Amino acid sequence: MTLISLLIVMALERVTSKSPEWHIHSLVGKYIQFLQGRDWFSASASMLSVLLIILVPAFLVFLIEIIFSNGFVTFLMQLTVLWICLGCPITRKNYKRYLQAAVRKDFEACSLHSLSFGNESGDLDKVGQQLVFINYRQYAAVIIFFILLGIPGVIIYSIAKELQLFMHKMSQCDDKPEEVHDEVMGDCEADNSELLIDKVMHVIDWLPVRITGLGFLIVGHFSRALSIWLPSLADTQSSAKQILTSIAIAAEEVEADQKNCIDEPCILVRLVKRNVLFMLVAVSVLTMVGAVA
Repeated sequence: MTLISLLIVMALERVTSKSPEWHIHSLVGKYIQFLQGRDWFSASASMLSVLLIILVPAFLVFLIEIIFSNGFVTFLMQLTVLWICLGCPITRKNYKRYLQAAVRKDFEACSLHSLSFGNESGDLDKVGQQLVFINYRQYAAVIIFFILLGIPGVIIYSIAKELQLFMHKMSQCDDKPEEVHDEVMGDCEADNSELLIDKVMHVIDWLPVRITGLGFLIVGHFSRALSIWLPSLADTQSSAKQILTSIAIAAEEVEADQKNCIDEPCILVRLVKRNVLFMLVAVSVLTMVGAVA
């Protein structure tokens, strides 16, 4: 059922246009707005408050799964949660605009469009790396948590990553959550002070980043990327983005004449797409041997 749910949702996500209101980013924004209205949450929330905000919705869904212990109900819940948490429709739209501007050689527009999907400072040399991280956050990590922990795992990860975005917005830009429409971090100029949610995400991201990196090894240049991936197993300091992008760059060789605002992002995007397909193949194999339900 895990594989079928993933295939159905990913197929629908490709052929249909998901309304932003049905994306986890919008729903977490309303969730935060609800908590703020009752003075239960602020940018300076304690670690306990942050953990409760992340875990309570997942626990409630887990209880519903137990109470309605029915295969069909579970299947519908899986489809619904994956549909909400998987994918990034706004980023995909902005990336298409970026490519259109790149074809026109309108590099200023490219920089502006890249800001909309979290590319810090609009540096065109960093676009490919940002797209790798977006794909990880919106696809790879969600799939990994779904395989490991089921629906509650998807909810925990999705709320945590969106909470990180909103807490940075609240602390840096002093914006209300409903005014933020981006799906990724990076378009707000401010200091880089670490919040509690960053520490939480550092722990949550540790395993899925290494699993995703392993996929890059298999679908990319194995030996070159292995030299980056192996040290990451003992690295507890580097951020998830630093490790993931380093492995991706090593796994997909980019020629000197391809390091431009079109070729390099497209090459890295092809790498992450191959990695998602590899994950689906891995899930199918695990399903056949009975390791995944």
